[in-house]
Amino acid sequence: MTSGTTNPAPASSPSPPAEQPTATPQRSQWWRSQALVVWALLLLCLPLSRLANEGFPSVSLLVNVAILGLFLAVIAFGQGLVILTGGIDLSVASTVALGAYLTGSLWTGGLPVAVAVVAAVAVCAVVGAVNGLIISRFGFPAFIVTLAVGTILGSVLLGAARGAPAQASPDSLSALFRQDTTLLGVPVAIWLLVVVAALGSFIQHQTTLGVRAYALGNSVPAARNARVDVGRTTVSVYAVAGAAYGLGGVMLLGYASGADLNVGEPWLLPSIAAVVVGGAAIRGGSGSYGGTLAGALLLTLLGIDISATGLSEGYKQIVYGAVIVIALLGSRLAGRRF
Repeated sequence: MTSGTTNPAPASSPSPPAEQPTATPQRSQWWRSQALVVWALLLLCLPLSRLANEGFPSVSLLVNVAILGLFLAVIAFGQGLVILTGGIDLSVASTVALGAYLTGSLWTGGLPVAVAVVAAVAVCAVVGAVNGLIISRFGFPAFIVTLAVGTILGSVLLGAARGAPAQASPDSLSALFRQDTTLLGVPVAIWLLVVVAALGSFIQHQTTLGVRAYALGNSVPAARNARVDVGRTTVSVYAVAGAAYGLGGVMLLGYASGADLNVGEPWLLPSIAAVVVGGAAIRGGSGSYGGTLAGALLLTLLGIDISATGLSEGYKQIVYGAVIVIALLGSRLAGRRF
């Protein structure tokens, strides 16, 4: 006689969680090896710069590369974070100009230099956050959104300037970028480059924001499965990028002892080139700030060499564009997704 109860069916074992896609070994090895190659090229190009000027290489050349490379290193850091997520930021020029313009105008209006700088960088971060919010909320392509926001911002700045776009720099800010302003015998601007290198590498590789930026670039669905808040991460990345552009504008204001609304225009293409040359995939998910820094310094050295030969600014833009194309072709030949 059987009992009226039945044995319960064994509970089905839970299905294992789907593996999160990560960068393949080939891709990971690619950007690490490319970063080393770029550093090697930088060291190689230093003695070769003698072809552009008989006085090169020299201590003065090294100092100039470090100081001028500082601006590109800061701006390219922001662009690199955006590219890690698979986006691209075309609002660089306007945001750099905003940082310089606001710092100068707020200081002229009576605010202390430090307060003016912090306020300007904060406003630039808000501009970046607006970019990220529109991109994440509506799913529009990043290059379209940032181009539109950058165009609007540039027009607003032009209207606010009222025919007097040039802004003077506080003396204390300008002093930071003079070669005779030293700390332990080394120009302060070079110490700033060391700080930027350390901080940029830490943010990109050691913080939650950096890790999530890599995750978005590799696979947005996988990032969502890993409970990454895609919207918040996107807004945060673009906000940090905006702050970096604004800080770059502040530095350029100090270096030139003044700035107009065109101060950011020469930095868009180099900011992309430095990131791509440094080994980052243009579609996101791989790259290192060490590579970006090497790319920034290499492009700065090439720019100085071009100027030393007496060629016009246009040739620098040709070099930057060619470098991007060569880097993309190299990534394709290496079988890497770009």
